[in-house]
Amino acid sequence: MTVDFLRATKRKVRVFLMLGLVASTVAACTDGKFNSNPVFDYALSKAGLSKEAPLPEAKPSIGPPLIVGYNAVRVAIPGVGKRGQSSYFVAPDGVEIAMNSGFVTRVIGLGIDLEGMYLPVDSPYVGDFVQSARDRAVSDRVAEYYRKGRIVRDSYKCALGYETTAEGKGVINEQCRRYFGDEGFKNRYWVEGDRVVCSTQWFHPDANVLQFFETAAQATTIDLRKQGC
Repeated sequence: MTVDFLRATKRKVRVFLMLGLVASTVAACTDGKFNSNPVFDYALSKAGLSKEAPLPEAKPSIGPPLIVGYNAVRVAIPGVGKRGQSSYFVAPDGVEIAMNSGFVTRVIGLGIDLEGMYLPVDSPYVGDFVQSARDRAVSDRVAEYYRKGRIVRDSYKCALGYETTAEGKGVINEQCRRYFGDEGFKNRYWVEGDRVVCSTQWFHPDANVLQFFETAAQATTIDLRKQGC
């Protein structure tokens, strides 16, 4: 891995992190675009993206924007439409996230990329997800990502489980283990009825989980790594 690659990777992650409100807040957004506020403008200037060198303006979102968190950052990424089975969301700085029925299938532009997450056509992920979790369904996932300069393709066996919190809300736990090796990951989904309203999802073994929110109000008030939705 070259010094230039490491520098480029660090810059990509730094730019993405600066595109949020680092104090765990989110800017108001309309049509997938952030409205200006002093904290957001300061973050842009610290990232070298001040008004003298702005990011390209985001196009109006096709459908609702994707509200996503990474560590303390919260951003709303505009949708650009479907490609195959996945809906794509692309930020002005090039960060790209694809979702299939609410599940991450691609993350590009953070320097640590998920090239693809493949879900079986007949899997519980694209069927009745909540009922499948109640039934403790088991399914497969296949992930492709770059690590140490080469593409890695890992196969996982994933088991779903369902629990009810003290407040009466549903939580789906997904435990995935590699077929070969000890590494695995765990995702969590908070549900209301048959609808997933928040989730934490893995996308790379060297990264923290992504957090997905249904509303900006959720994103401004909770950290899913520490509390429920």
